[in-house]
Amino acid sequence: MEQKSEQPTPAQPKKKTSPIVYIAVGILIGAIIISVIYIAVVYVPHVASLPKPEITKLDGYGGFEGLNYVYYVDVTVKNNGEEGYVSVFAELKATGKYEKQEQILYMYKGQSQNVRFTFDITLWGALTSQVTYKAWAVPK
Repeated sequence: MEQKSEQPTPAQPKKKTSPIVYIAVGILIGAIIISVIYIAVVYVPHVASLPKPEITKLDGYGGFEGLNYVYYVDVTVKNNGEEGYVSVFAELKATGKYEKQEQILYMYKGQSQNVRFTFDITLWGALTSQVTYKAWAVPK
């Protein structure tokens, strides 16, 4: 009968973490902190200080401008936010016709403004097709 003597296996030495890992983790944490500060200090106040335009009236009708038949889209925009620039868009669709226009306004807090868009269409096109229009406004 042979006896085997079990020898203890030597303990594995612990691996040391390289200083470069600590530097990389520190840079990552610093970048996250800077991003959070930027969002809190710069971005959020900027978004809160934008105009908040709302279309309160929309009306469309055809008529003559000289010898041309045109379609008018009248829009009333109210600013429910802070003062600033607002882009107002109007779009007109008819058979064989599509057009989108933009007007840029500077609006004060609480101010309402009327905007008129003029679309050049033919009288025949207006009489033989259904004309549809829409309008919207966004902060610039």
